[in-house]
Amino acid sequence: MKTDTREKIFWYINEYSPVAVKDIVEEFWISKQVIHKHLNKLFTEDRIYKVGTPPKVYYFPNTTVWIPLMGTVGDWDDIQKNREILKENFVDFGANGEVKYWMEWFIRWCEKRNLSADKEIETYKKTLKKYGWYKDKDGFIDGMAKMQQTFDEVFLDKIFYLDFYSIEKYWKTLLWNLMLYAKQTNNKELAHNVLEIISGNVYKLIDKYDIDSFAFIPPSIDRKIQLMDELKKWLNFDLKELKLLKIFKDKPVPQKSLNKKSDRIINASQTIFIWDNKFKWKNILLIDDAVWSWATLNETAKKIKEKNLAHKVYWLAIVWSYKWFEVINEV
Repeated sequence: MKTDTREKIFWYINEYSPVAVKDIVEEFWISKQVIHKHLNKLFTEDRIYKVGTPPKVYYFPNTTVWIPLMGTVGDWDDIQKNREILKENFVDFGANGEVKYWMEWFIRWCEKRNLSADKEIETYKKTLKKYGWYKDKDGFIDGMAKMQQTFDEVFLDKIFYLDFYSIEKYWKTLLWNLMLYAKQTNNKELAHNVLEIISGNVYKLIDKYDIDSFAFIPPSIDRKIQLMDELKKWLNFDLKELKLLKIFKDKPVPQKSLNKKSDRIINASQTIFIWDNKFKWKNILLIDDAVWSWATLNETAKKIKEKNLAHKVYWLAIVWSYKWFEVINEV
C-alpha cells in the first residue's frame, strides 16, 4: 500500500536524516518519481522539511523527538487531531524571534520541563476546555456581567473579548503571544497573522448588532507598527469612523501601570477626547487590542453617549486578563 511505503520512508528519514532521494532509492528500490510523490505528501502534512537546493537536497523529520507522539501508524488520526488543536491554540518563539507553531514546538516545550508530550497534550486539551467554557458558540467571551459588578454605572451596551492573555501552566495564549511579539519587534507579518485570526469575529459583530460606525482606542505608546492601524487597513471598513484622541498632560501614563480603579477612571477621563461633535450614528463598535482597564472603555462610552454621538456602544478587545485588573508589564 502507498501509505505503508510512505510511513516506511518517514521512519527511514526519522532514523537516518539527513537523507537524500538517492538514499531512499537505494533503501527501497523504488523510482525517484514515486519517492517524490511520497515526500511531497509528507511535506504537506508538515512531517518533514528539506534543506538545500537541487541537486543537493536533504530531508529531515520535523523534529527528532516526533517519535514519542507518533505511537503506531494506526494512531495517525489522533495525531492529526492533536496537531489541529495545537495549530489553533499554541505558539511560541525561538531565541532569534522565529515563530514556532504546532506539534514540534509543543514537544520542545515539554522537553524543557521534563514532561511527557503524550500525557501533556491531554492535560493541555483539558485546560483549553476549561477556559473555552467562557466562550460562546461564536468564540466570544462576554464581559458584561463582570463590568456591571465593577462599576456603579455602565455606559457600554455589550462587551466582548476573543481570548485571555494567558491560561494556567501554559502561559500566553496564541493571540496574546502573536500580539506581544508583533508589538515588541514591529513585525508586520505577525500583526497580519493576528488580523487573519480575528477579522471574521469583527465582521460577525458588525452583522449581528447592525453596526454602522466604529472607533479604535488610541495607543499609549508610539510604535512603528500599530496593530489597530493595520486592522483598519486589513478590514477596509465601509463604516463611519469616530476619531478618538489620547492626550497626556505630561508624560504618558498607561492604564496597566495603575492599580487603583479610581486612578484608572480619572486617567481615562482626562486622556480620551472626542472632537467630532457632529458625528451622529446608531450603533458604534469600539475596538482595542488588549484590555488593561475597563475604566478606559467605560469612560469613552460615557463621553460618546453624553454627546449623543451614538445610541448604543459595543466594544471588542482581542485579549483580556483572566484575573481582574491584573497588572502586566510586558508591553
